[in-house]
Amino acid sequence: MDSKMKGVLLGVGGIVLWFSPFTSFQFMGLTVTQSGQHIGGIAYLLLLASCAYAALSWVQQYQLALVAASVATGICALFAVQAGSSIAWGLIALLVLSIISIVLARRSQKALSNRQEAAAEPSATND
Repeated sequence: MDSKMKGVLLGVGGIVLWFSPFTSFQFMGLTVTQSGQHIGGIAYLLLLASCAYAALSWVQQYQLALVAASVATGICALFAVQAGSSIAWGLIALLVLSIISIVLARRSQKALSNRQEAAAEPSATND
């Protein structure tokens, strides 16, 4: 599987996880969960960062995809700190997914630049 497809799958995974529980707490005997759509505000930027990561990975703009993944990781870390002990599985999974996205974007950028350098070098057999 090439890096374009991996990036798109990670972006779509981030979009899907946006609808999963971010926090879970007890209120009057009921267990209440909140997902990205319940939080609103900056959570929409998290959804946009996942969409941007998928699109930028597809068009092989890995530096911008790295920025989108970094924004998503920062927002997830902010939510994790705010949630504290009431953090739910969806936010943990989204945080791990965004860190993996950073690593993949960095590796893909290195691989793309190495391919471009190899294509730009004149081969010794053409002399």
